[in-house]
Amino acid sequence: MTKRTTSTPPWSVIAHDTDRLKQAVHELHTGHDVSSAQELSHELLRTVTLIGDRLAVLLDGLAKRHENPGVPEQRPVHLALDQAAAAAEDLGECARRAARTLEDEH
Repeated sequence: MTKRTTSTPPWSVIAHDTDRLKQAVHELHTGHDVSSAQELSHELLRTVTLIGDRLAVLLDGLAKRHENPGVPEQRPVHLALDQAAAAAEDLGECARRAARTLEDEH
């Protein structure tokens, strides 16, 4: 997972990554040659991987804020945030595997 070394808020970094993702999707849809499309696919997958990883960290932090330590039954908000963090982690990992598969095919 990528570690941040600045004091930039995590949501700001994710917003920047989302802008990169939008740009890459737009470029992919405007029709480039095959090699450019493959490069854009790699860029899209790398960006989705970063977004998934960063969202997982952000959502996990939010879940911890709503955690009740020592209480067996957690509040619904904690459980929902914990599940969202796990889903974001899965998204990042799936995108990472897809990028590796795409690289292996070429």
